[in-house]
Amino acid sequence: MPATVIDSNVLIDYKDTGGDRHERAETLVRGFDSSTLPTARVTNYVLLETLNWIHERRRHDIALDLQHRLTDSAGFELINAAQKDFHRAVELFETYETLAFGDATIAAYMERTDLEYLYSFDDDFDQLNWITRLDTAENPFS
Repeated sequence: MPATVIDSNVLIDYKDTGGDRHERAETLVRGFDSSTLPTARVTNYVLLETLNWIHERRRHDIALDLQHRLTDSAGFELINAAQKDFHRAVELFETYETLAFGDATIAAYMERTDLEYLYSFDDDFDQLNWITRLDTAENPFS
């Protein structure tokens, strides 16, 4: 199945059971797990941001549970972004005032690998013409 990329906010909201977007995030994660949605690539930057956020604001065991789920599920692929993605992210961060640095790393990776679809609740990605942001459990390849 073709690949997409996932933003940290989907993973964080999945583990934030009291949050406004938890149910949407849970539907997405279940879709990746069951292969009804395309494989979700998780870059090392996204993994770092996600696990640190959950560890600091929730608990270590919750972060560890998510790390195991991402590692064990066939619906997720952990990716190490290339060094050139970091350098491109710096350029994007300097160019787009509303784009956070972590988001710039996602954008740089997607640009280099020619991946179009990103699952994210963050509309700052909408300003980047090479990214199509999805925030519901739709399969863009169906």
